[in-house]
Amino acid sequence: MKKSRSYILILLLSIVVYSCTKEYSLENGGNINTDGLIVGTDCRISKIDSHDSASGVALSSIIATINSRDTVTDITHIDSLGNNLLFNSMPFYAADTIFIDPDEYFIVDLATKKIIYLHGIINSIFPPLEFNVDYLYNTAGNLVQKNYHIPGFFIDPVIVVDYTYLGGNLTHMTSTDMTSSELITDADIDYYTNIKPKNYMNLQPDEGDQTDFNHFAGYTQFFNFGTKPLNAVKKMIVRYYSGNVAVDSAVSTFSTYIMSRDGYVMNVYMLGDDQPSIPAEAGKLKFSYKCK
Repeated sequence: MKKSRSYILILLLSIVVYSCTKEYSLENGGNINTDGLIVGTDCRISKIDSHDSASGVALSSIIATINSRDTVTDITHIDSLGNNLLFNSMPFYAADTIFIDPDEYFIVDLATKKIIYLHGIINSIFPPLEFNVDYLYNTAGNLVQKNYHIPGFFIDPVIVVDYTYLGGNLTHMTSTDMTSSELITDADIDYYTNIKPKNYMNLQPDEGDQTDFNHFAGYTQFFNFGTKPLNAVKKMIVRYYSGNVAVDSAVSTFSTYIMSRDGYVMNVYMLGDDQPSIPAEAGKLKFSYKCK
């Protein structure tokens, strides 16, 4: 009789554990075989899916292929709604240089693994214009400034982007046209003080995917641009200027964070405006990770 009771107790406990596991997995928007309770050790974002917050329809997906050496070998951005390819890069590595296309490349500090330099091209004019960017970090590893240079131009640097931090979080950004001392964009960011996710998003609000100088948003989540914010982003406001007057803005709020048991963000609702710097359309964002 005792043996039967023990068997029944074990069976009941198994059902409870399975049910809780399944519920948590579904809560994270997936299934127990792929998401589970634990993401893993030393993981980083490899994919961001955006879904309509009301209907659940897939809007877009940006995916990085990361190999066993922790090297990004492919980045693809897909318009899921229209089934269109928005962006693709297959980085090529040579010593400290990451060629992101035949004409543009990053340089990495081999000691810290951070991006410290960019050689970019503006293709919207003819002949195409070359420019360079220096990335500067503080002792905490935060990206604090980007300086844009045009070889031979009468002003150097041409654009300066400054990042301000408080408590380990990026709270303010300004991008200034040094030829006129006028603002191009600025941003303010608020955070949840009680949510501290592991290896969450890299925030560079000045980046986009269609601008002349700042068209590198597709790389910001997958390469090392310094220490990421300590807390989970709550609200981001990006303002766009003409003649030092704000003419447009993008305002997004982040809510209903769903976390894995080991502290990684699985889902969040980004409502309001799209944020090209992430890059993702407003809606329900789902995150996937590659672990070492």
